Amino acid sequence: MNNRNDVNQAYHGHRVAAALFAILGLGGCASSMSTTGEPGVKMGDSYPQVLAVVSRNNTVTKEVKGEGFRAEGYSPTFKDCRIKYFIFQGANGLQRVSFEPAPQLSVTQNCRQP
Repeated sequence: MNNRNDVNQAYHGHRVAAALFAILGLGGCASSMSTTGEPGVKMGDSYPQVLAVVSRNNTVTKEVKGEGFRAEGYSPTFKDCRIKYFIFQGANGLQRVSFEPAPQLSVTQNCRQP
Protein backbone atom coordinates (compact mmCIF):
# COMPACT_ATOMS: atom_id res chain seq x y z
CA MET A 1 0.00 0.00 0.00
CA ASN A 2 2.83 2.37 0.81
CA ASN A 3 4.40 1.85 -2.63
CA ARG A 4 1.11 2.74 -4.29
CA ASN A 5 1.01 6.05 -2.38
CA ASP A 6 4.60 6.78 -3.44
CA VAL A 7 3.72 6.11 -7.09
CA ASN A 8 0.61 8.32 -6.86
CA GLN A 9 2.60 11.13 -5.23
CA ALA A 10 5.35 10.89 -7.85
CA TYR A 11 2.78 10.92 -10.66
CA HIS A 12 1.02 13.92 -9.13
CA GLY A 13 4.38 15.68 -8.67
CA HIS A 14 5.24 15.21 -12.35
CA ARG A 15 1.84 16.55 -13.39
CA VAL A 16 2.28 19.61 -11.17
CA ALA A 17 5.78 20.23 -12.57
CA ALA A 18 4.49 19.89 -16.15
CA ALA A 19 1.67 22.34 -15.41
CA LEU A 20 4.10 24.87 -13.92
CA PHE A 21 6.41 24.60 -16.92
CA ALA A 22 3.45 25.17 -19.24
CA ILE A 23 2.23 28.16 -17.24
CA LEU A 24 5.67 29.74 -17.12
CA GLY A 25 6.32 28.98 -20.78
CA LEU A 26 9.37 26.87 -19.97
CA GLY A 27 8.34 23.95 -22.13
CA GLY A 28 9.31 25.58 -25.43
CA CYS A 29 12.41 25.19 -27.53
CA ALA A 30 15.76 26.68 -26.52
CA SER A 31 15.62 29.59 -28.95
CA SER A 32 12.29 30.85 -27.68
CA MET A 33 13.43 30.45 -24.08
CA SER A 34 16.39 32.75 -24.62
CA THR A 35 14.33 35.73 -25.80
CA THR A 36 13.06 38.02 -23.07
CA GLY A 37 12.01 41.18 -24.86
CA GLU A 38 14.65 43.08 -22.90
CA PRO A 39 17.85 43.92 -24.84
CA GLY A 40 20.97 42.27 -23.39
CA VAL A 41 19.01 39.89 -21.14
CA LYS A 42 18.65 36.14 -21.72
CA MET A 43 16.75 33.44 -19.86
CA GLY A 44 19.05 31.71 -17.40
CA ASP A 45 21.16 34.83 -16.78
CA SER A 46 22.07 35.42 -13.13
CA TYR A 47 20.27 37.89 -10.87
CA PRO A 48 23.23 40.33 -10.57
CA GLN A 49 23.86 40.16 -14.32
CA VAL A 50 20.23 40.96 -15.25
CA LEU A 51 19.94 43.66 -12.57
CA ALA A 52 23.09 45.38 -13.90
CA VAL A 53 21.81 45.36 -17.50
CA VAL A 54 18.22 46.38 -16.71
CA SER A 55 19.15 49.15 -14.24
CA ARG A 56 21.19 50.97 -16.92
CA ASN A 57 18.08 52.14 -18.80
CA ASN A 58 15.23 51.46 -16.36
CA THR A 59 14.23 52.51 -12.86
CA VAL A 60 14.23 49.53 -10.48
CA THR A 61 11.26 50.16 -8.19
CA LYS A 62 11.13 47.01 -6.07
CA GLU A 63 13.65 44.28 -5.38
CA VAL A 64 13.49 40.92 -3.58
CA LYS A 65 17.18 40.06 -3.39
CA GLY A 66 18.00 37.03 -5.53
CA GLU A 67 14.35 36.23 -6.34
CA GLY A 68 13.08 39.01 -8.54
CA PHE A 69 12.64 42.68 -9.19
CA ARG A 70 10.29 45.19 -10.78
CA ALA A 71 11.47 47.93 -13.10
CA GLU A 72 9.90 50.74 -15.10
CA GLY A 73 11.20 51.90 -18.44
CA TYR A 74 10.93 51.99 -22.20
CA SER A 75 10.23 48.73 -24.02
CA PRO A 76 11.55 48.51 -27.59
CA THR A 77 9.26 45.51 -28.11
CA PHE A 78 6.08 47.44 -27.31
CA LYS A 79 7.44 50.88 -28.28
CA ASP A 80 6.11 52.44 -25.06
CA CYS A 81 6.73 52.60 -21.32
CA ARG A 82 6.22 49.36 -19.41
CA ILE A 83 6.38 47.91 -15.93
CA LYS A 84 8.71 44.91 -16.17
CA TYR A 85 8.95 41.92 -13.84
CA PHE A 86 12.01 39.66 -13.73
CA ILE A 87 11.63 36.37 -11.80
CA PHE A 88 14.56 34.09 -10.89
CA GLN A 89 14.92 30.55 -9.57
CA GLY A 90 18.16 29.97 -7.67
CA ALA A 91 21.01 28.52 -9.74
CA ASN A 92 18.72 28.33 -12.81
CA GLY A 93 18.82 32.11 -13.11
CA LEU A 94 16.19 34.16 -14.91
CA GLN A 95 13.05 32.10 -15.53
CA ARG A 96 10.33 34.60 -16.39
CA VAL A 97 9.95 38.13 -17.72
CA SER A 98 6.59 39.86 -17.97
CA PHE A 99 5.48 43.30 -19.05
CA GLU A 100 2.49 45.43 -18.08
CA PRO A 101 1.30 48.68 -19.65
CA ALA A 102 2.35 51.78 -17.71
CA PRO A 103 0.06 54.61 -18.88
CA GLN A 104 1.17 56.74 -15.91
CA LEU A 105 4.69 56.92 -17.42
CA SER A 106 5.61 59.25 -20.25
CA VAL A 107 7.92 58.39 -23.17
CA THR A 108 8.62 62.12 -23.60
CA GLN A 109 9.86 62.19 -19.99
CA ASN A 110 12.09 59.12 -20.41
CA CYS A 111 9.38 56.81 -18.98
CA ARG A 112 9.27 58.70 -15.72
CA GLN A 113 6.07 59.99 -14.14
CA PRO A 114 5.25 63.49 -15.46
